[in-house]
Formats: sequence, C-alpha cells, structure tokens
Amino acid sequence: MNKRSSSFVVPSPKKVALATPPSTPQKSRIKDLTNVLTDVNSPVAKKRLSFVSSPATPPTTPTKLKQTSVYSKAKALFQRSSSQQSHPSNLVNESSLVGREEESKFLNQFLVSSIESRVSSSLYISGPPGTGKTAQVNLSFQSISHRYATRVKIIKINCMTVSKPENIFHEIYCQLDTSKSSVMYTRKKSSKDLLEFLQHEHEPLQTVVLLLDELDYLITKDQQVLFQLFNFVSFIKLKTKIVVISISNALDLTDKFLPRLKSNNLSPESLQFFPYTSEQIKDVCIFKLKSLLEESEEDKENQTTVPAGFIPVIHPAAIQLCSRKSSSITGDLRKAFDICYKGIEMIENELRRKNEDIQAYDASNAPKVLISHIAKVCATSFGENISTRLSNLNLLQKAILCCLLNFESRKVTKINSNKNSVNQFFDHYVNKTTQISEGILGTLKKGEFLEIVSALESTSLITISSNVSGGGNSNSSSIGSCIATGNGDFEVSNKLIRSNVSYIDVSRMIQEVGILERILNCD
Repeated sequence: MNKRSSSFVVPSPKKVALATPPSTPQKSRIKDLTNVLTDVNSPVAKKRLSFVSSPATPPTTPTKLKQTSVYSKAKALFQRSSSQQSHPSNLVNESSLVGREEESKFLNQFLVSSIESRVSSSLYISGPPGTGKTAQVNLSFQSISHRYATRVKIIKINCMTVSKPENIFHEIYCQLDTSKSSVMYTRKKSSKDLLEFLQHEHEPLQTVVLLLDELDYLITKDQQVLFQLFNFVSFIKLKTKIVVISISNALDLTDKFLPRLKSNNLSPESLQFFPYTSEQIKDVCIFKLKSLLEESEEDKENQTTVPAGFIPVIHPAAIQLCSRKSSSITGDLRKAFDICYKGIEMIENELRRKNEDIQAYDASNAPKVLISHIAKVCATSFGENISTRLSNLNLLQKAILCCLLNFESRKVTKINSNKNSVNQFFDHYVNKTTQISEGILGTLKKGEFLEIVSALESTSLITISSNVSGGGNSNSSSIGSCIATGNGDFEVSNKLIRSNVSYIDVSRMIQEVGILERILNCD
C-alpha cells in the first residue's frame, strides 16, 4: 500500500490524574453584625458614629429657588396658551368670561334646559377667530360637569384632527363606549352604530353633550355627514339624549350647506360671538393684570398697600391704546395679548440694560409699560409700507379698494371727495362694480361688504370717520365696533370713507389683472 494513501490516526490525549480530587466550594460564612452595631461600646459602632458625626465634606445649606420676576408673571398672563379662567379675578362668575356675559348666559341656559328637560337639541356657535368661542364653551362645560356629574357625558372633538369627515361617527362612538368590545373593533363605526347606542339606556348616563369644534372641516360634497349629525336630535325615542354644540367661523354655514335641516324644521339654534370691542378688550387686560396683586401671604407682608383701582405693570392709557388698536383689527383678543406681551418685554429689556435688579420689584412698584412702548410695538407689528400692505390683500379687498378710488375720482372737487359716506360708496359698488365683477367675484351683500371695508380700515389703507374733514377715526368707533354692537347699518350710514393710498400705488399693484383694471378705470 502506498504510504500517502495510508490513513492517519490522531492519537487520543492521555488522561492526567489530578493530585487532589475537586471539591464543591463552600459558602462563605456571613457574620451577624446586628449586636456589634447596636452596641455603642463596640469598636465598630464607635468608628461608625464618629464618621456620621464628622463627615469629610459638610452638606451645603439648601438655597431658595430663584424668584420669578413680576414681569415674567405678567408675560405668562398674555401668552396665547393662557386662558382667561386661570385666575378667579378674570371671571364674572364661575361660568362666564370677561366681556362674554350675554353669550355665556344664553349658552348656560341652553345646556341646563336641555339636560333638565331631557330633550335632544343642537346649537351652532359662530364668530371670527379670537372672540372666545371655544374658551367660553369649555368654561360652561366645567360648570355642567360639576353640576350633573355622572348624568352627563361631555365629548369634545376638534374636527380638524379627523382624517375623513365620515370617521367622525367612529370617534364619537369610541369615546362613548369604552368597553373592551368597542375597543376590539373590527370595522369603523358608522352613524347607524352611534344611533343604535343612543337608543339604549346606559345608567346613570342620561345625556351626551357633543362639542364639534371647527365644524367646517366636516363639509362634503353631499353634506351627508353634517346632516346626519344634526339629524340625531330629531329622533324622539332616544333613551340617551344628545346635545350637539358646533363651532365655526362661518356665520351662515348651516343655512348655506344644510338647507334640508331648515326644510325639515331641524335648524339648530344659533349664537353669534361678535368681535371684541375696545372696552371689552380693556376689561380683559385689566382683569388679567389685577391678578398679579393676588400674591402669597409672605409676599403680601413685604408688599406696600396699593390704592383701589390700581393697575400694575401697564399704564391705563397704554391699555386704552392697545385695546383701540386691537379692536380696529377685527376685534381679535389674541392680537391685544401679543401687543401687551411685547410691551412688557420691552420695559423689561430696558431695565436690564440699566443694570437694575428686576427681582426687587413687585406688582405695586414695578415700572409700567407706557404709551410710547405700546406705540413702538404697534408701529413694528403693523407698520409695513404701502406696497407690502397692498400685496397682502386678497382679490375681493383689492376690488373694493379699486372701487373706492374710482368712486373718489368721480367727485369734481377734493372737498366733495372727503364727504363720501359708506352708504354712497356701497351704492356705487352695486351700480358700477357689480356689473363688471359679478361673473368672477360674485355679488357681495351689505354685511359682507362692510366686513371687507372694516378689514381695509384695520390696515390703514382707508379711513372711516364721522367728522367732515375725514382726518382720522379717533372721534368715532370703527366699522368693526359698529357691527359688533349690533348697530351696523344705522351707525355706518353716517360715517365717511376716504382712501389713504394713491392711484399710482394701486395701479402698480393691479398690473396685468384685467378685472381690477376695469374696476379702477370704469366710466
């Protein structure tokens, strides 16, 4: 046999005998030191006590937390995330916001009557942004939940967060039925499932109060979702009653998109929140600032006494200027909060540049925000140049402004052009501009026309006044305030209107926009 093909055998390792056989390791004995440590005379206890009594590094004395300055507290009051009901002084009563006494009274009576009489009902709340709609509803809900406890279930849904309008029924159902059977669902719940749930008794639940905020996000082509939601109140045999509260910015949403409700006598009751007037904005700001005087007992001892009617941090005249400026910009309360916040920030920065100790001031002696500070803030926030303000206008606003310049150009003398009333301007719009723009821009009603004029007034592109010279609107309230007080057409009819922009600037703005050029230069 060939040596290369012979098999190679690996020798097995030899077994080595251990000198000593392995033994299982034993557990180490644990010494009981209980008696040693408790015995004060033992050496171990003496050593331990000496270490405790004289540590190597002595503990530091706990320091007080840095005190929040009065300006930081004031700025927190005017942040947009803050609520009016954060302080008791900001409430007229437990369920009413400052400046919304009438609206809260209507809303609370509607809720209480629906729950007490156990009937299904619906309410549509409308109004411009920043007028306290959602805040007032949430405050009324707090009062209702405390009063009726388990008898009433409150569901709040922001329709903007719903992916599809038809999914709103699934969202409502899952908040109503929290049992495991509803959580382990196999399909989306529909309006039929929700109706079936309401047709049964669910003790002790008697009424479901449903809040639908931003209702216009549920608009569909056939408006079936909105119709079904408001149609729930028509079922008399519901064992669990439902009260639908809907909120939207549109004034005529139900009339425009839900004509079937009106034909079936199912139109919801309506509640309108008008823009804040200057007096209401001033009251809200004062109530917020006066809450700074409600300090702790320790602070009250160090704080000097203040006279009755004292307003901290912001001067009353500065508050007046802020409220008037804000009311002219559609009455949005959030705009007033922004102005106050920036004014407080401005005085705070001035004191820091002077190396003054801000922590030393309290609500009774802190330097106040003056008119000059508020004026600077307003100039910074609203002081854009003419071209920027014109470019920010929408098509309808540009059309109204072109119509006004065309109306003024028809006057023979400059003196007569300063005597143009709002009603005369509206007549000119109806007779001339509507014929040109009806096919593209549509026809504006009187109320819609006044809203656009009010928006133009807030940008200072036009001036509304009651004096013959037309030199400003300081002697009268703005159109927005007239509309808010319900005196709309009567008050506005005596007011004069005048443009604050030149023909050249407007003609440069509307270049290559044929319809606006025809409105501006129509005969």
